[in-house]
Amino acid sequence: MNRINKAFVGLVLFGFASSAVFASESPVKENNSVSSNIAWDMPQILFVRKGDPVRGKKINTEMMCASCHGKEGIAEARNWPSMAGQKANYTYKMLIDYRDEKRAKTATSTLMVRLAQKMTEQEMADISAYYASFPLPPATRPKLATKAQVEKILPLLTKGDGKRLLPPCLLCHGTNAEGNDRDIPALAGQRAAYFQKTMKEYKNGTRHNDIYSRMRFIAEVLTDDEINALAQYFAEMKN
Repeated sequence: MNRINKAFVGLVLFGFASSAVFASESPVKENNSVSSNIAWDMPQILFVRKGDPVRGKKINTEMMCASCHGKEGIAEARNWPSMAGQKANYTYKMLIDYRDEKRAKTATSTLMVRLAQKMTEQEMADISAYYASFPLPPATRPKLATKAQVEKILPLLTKGDGKRLLPPCLLCHGTNAEGNDRDIPALAGQRAAYFQKTMKEYKNGTRHNDIYSRMRFIAEVLTDDEINALAQYFAEMKN
């Protein structure tokens, strides 16, 4: 790779890693609206940080969040995400996006839109703190990819793929896929079927609440086999 290409890839990676910080400056347009209304300024960060997990536990029961996401954030249904150990900022952003109908084109997102629109922002912060208070989900053993297919995608985790302008997965999602305090989700222990579903929705444009189209670009470049292997890898991570 020549010097110019290396510099270009470096800029791309920097953009992926830092885009959430500058979300309010140059939002991506989607159907004449921004991808997300969240701007992580200091007041917003402090507001979410002060969420009360005790109140969040009560909300998890009273609003029947536990029926899909589990009593302690471990989803029993394969198509619903486990929320245990998820960064509070990420959960809060998702709830805001649902409330504002930035995610509203699937059966599951339609249900979440209805629920989020009944919640106050304080309740969103509280339940986000509740889920964040737990460790990440335990490993599971899905059967979406073979051992050879999983081994083939390992370089994508730490090196990415410069030829396809793919940044390393763990650059944004954390060394142990534990997530990022801004709004990057934890992936370790996540249900494989949900990961697979999410990536396919990014790939076909059904989901478009990612700032700067970060995940849409990545999902469009990845093959279906790579997505399945990544889903397998993250599901099997021991926490």
